This record gives sequence, C-alpha cells and structure tokens, in this order.
Amino acid sequence: MTSYRLSTYYPAQVYRLLLVLALAVFSSGSNAEPLANNQHRIISTDAGVTDVLFALGVGSSLVGIDATSTLPADVSADEIANLGYHRMLPAEGLLSLNPDLIIGSEHMGPPETIEAIKKADLTLEQLPVAKDEDTLKGNIKIISKLVDKQDQAQALLNHIDQTMADVKQQQLPVGTKVAFLLQLEGRGLRLAGKDTTGEDLILLLGGSNIAQHNSYQSVSAEALLSLEPDVIIVAGRDASQSSVNLLLKNNPLLQHTPAVQQQKIIEVDGRLLVAGISLSAVDALANMAKQLH
Repeated sequence: MTSYRLSTYYPAQVYRLLLVLALAVFSSGSNAEPLANNQHRIISTDAGVTDVLFALGVGSSLVGIDATSTLPADVSADEIANLGYHRMLPAEGLLSLNPDLIIGSEHMGPPETIEAIKKADLTLEQLPVAKDEDTLKGNIKIISKLVDKQDQAQALLNHIDQTMADVKQQQLPVGTKVAFLLQLEGRGLRLAGKDTTGEDLILLLGGSNIAQHNSYQSVSAEALLSLEPDVIIVAGRDASQSSVNLLLKNNPLLQHTPAVQQQKIIEVDGRLLVAGISLSAVDALANMAKQLH
C-alpha cells in the first residue's frame, strides 16, 4: 500500500468539522441537511474500490472510474467519466476532473501518470490487490477512513466474516482437483494457473488447482480431459447464455471428465473477478461453495 499527502488530508477534516459546527450554529432548529457525501471528488481506478465506495454510500462522490468498474443499475454511466484501463490511465484525463482523492490498486499506471498525480494537490491511495478476505477487509478499512465512513464499514466487515464462515463450512474435500476456465469468445479456453484470481477462488473453496503454469494459458479439451478435474468452474462474460452449456457444446469431449459426470461443473460471472477478491467476488464465492457442497 502506498499513501501520499496524508499530512494534508487531516486539515481538510478539521475544515469540515468547523463547517459542521458553523452549520449547527446557524441552522439550529431548521431543516438543514448534514454535509452531503459529495464533499469529495473521488476517482476510482479499480472495480473492487468502486464496489466498496458505493457500499459505503459515497458513490455520488465519484467523478471518474476505470473501465473494469461496474455501476449500480440506478446510476447513469453518463454521470461519471470512464477513464479507460487502469494500467493505462491518462494523466490529463484524471487531473481534468479536479479530484481531491484517487483510489486504485498497486497496478495503476503508467508510471508517468502516477508521477503526475503525485505532483498534484490531491490524495492518492494505492491498495494491494486482495487475494483473500483479510486483505479485502484491510482495504475496506483504509477506504472508509479516507471518506469518513468507518461506522458504515463495520457492516461490510461483518458481512465478509459471516460469508466466509459459511464458505469454510462448505469446503471441498481435501485433494479435490479443480480447473478454473475463462471462456472467451473466439479465443478458446484459458486455464487459470498460479497467481491468478481463479486460483485464489479455488484455494478459498478448499480445492487444489489442477494447473501448474503461471497466469492464464490456452488449453485444449483433450489436455483438460487428461488432467481429470473433479470440479470445473467456468467464468464467462456473456450473461445472455449459460457458460456451462456453451462450454460443453463447443467441447463435447469434456462430457467424459469426472467433473461433468459427477455434475460438479458450475459457472461464475467473469466480470466479478477482475479486481481480485472483492465484495462481489466474496458473494460469488459463497454461491459457488453452496453449489458444490
């Protein structure tokens, strides 16, 4: 985690406190509203951060997001600038929105954009990509402190604890071989290897990753059949059709895997996994554990 300009953040809090006191004096007995959440101008360059900001009730403070972020159904995409892929963010685009807080992951880039942000009069917070619930909870605590929503964060932390407790009660049997597949239109099958969110999910479910390579690599149906997975998880991006049905239609050979024969083949929305173990991913994980139990 890297944090900048924290020393200048606290005076802003003091200012807001003075403003609250002033409003209390001049608005006593009136219908004056408390300070609005949009006291910040926030840019989120990470889908998981965006999820947390909306869950904390400060989504209305967002002025910019990255391409992986998903907005709630009742929020118009026209209201928030889309700044593109988080590794290739344009400095001019970010700074032109006049933010006072930018929150993203450790993978924000390019380096020249990060350097430009550091020179600007704003707060930049780069968080580690969560591979488990502990890192996710740590990130939520940091974000909630930045936006003065620590009380609201406690409900999220409690939800994560309860959800993960349920997941741990529904762990896969020791030694269960799991294949996590990305199904991309026109690009065949990609098998999740080491140091991927797919592998993180497998391990949190209690399984063993059937792949030994790093990152995601293409795999044929014949190769996958030879690995004899006990469980297959399919991540697709087209919500209009079943990823499992599409997989088996295009790769009928997989009907002979132990996973399919034992009906241990499930799907997950791949869009929920782009930011590591996020709030959305925790809920998806619980759903997968329930299906496989």
